[in-house]
Amino acid sequence: MPTTDTSAIRRKIIGVLLQGARLKAGRAKKECADVIGVTPGILSAYEEGRRGISLPELELLAYFLHVPIGSFLEGDESLVRPETPPGMQVMALRNRIVGALLREAREQKSKSQKELAQVVGCSPRLVSQYESGQHPIPLTELEAFADELGLPLSHFVDEGVGSIGERELQDREYDEFRSLPEDVRAFVVEPVNIAYLRVAMHLAQMPAGTIRRIAEGLLEITY
Repeated sequence: MPTTDTSAIRRKIIGVLLQGARLKAGRAKKECADVIGVTPGILSAYEEGRRGISLPELELLAYFLHVPIGSFLEGDESLVRPETPPGMQVMALRNRIVGALLREAREQKSKSQKELAQVVGCSPRLVSQYESGQHPIPLTELEAFADELGLPLSHFVDEGVGSIGERELQDREYDEFRSLPEDVRAFVVEPVNIAYLRVAMHLAQMPAGTIRRIAEGLLEITY
């Protein structure tokens, strides 16, 4: 289980990597802050390790700065993502998905919100807000929760899908794609919509009860 000192070190490392990626991309603090809907002061706190950034915020910045999320989590710089996701609605939904996954994992382990709160020294009420998506989970706290629940961090990460290598499968899927309505095909091939499609893939793999809990908050995101 990560200690307070370990979490502080992780925040510092993530902050240094974030600042390095931002400077390399030639982006100002305000630009990055605007992308995730925070003030430049909060972004500075993230970069200096004084405040924990959430996974959805880090994912969105990774897209914006054209670096893979793995460069922050594992130092892997193998691929560059050129597209920028459609923004705040996707990030808000990702917060709800991460929260729902956390709640599902906690319940499967028969742990209470109070027990999970003790792992990072926060209140059970804050854990409840994390699980409902009302409050983004700082990455270092999500790592601690994952460790406590016996899960890899990748359980919560939106990594997308890999390329398909088999020609027969490619041909069949291409035929299925051509059979879709024209407006649906136009939506799918638009790069900016990739983030929406990946969210839909995550939702398709979730139990009905988990999706129901996420759906309860969609009205708040829309308005």
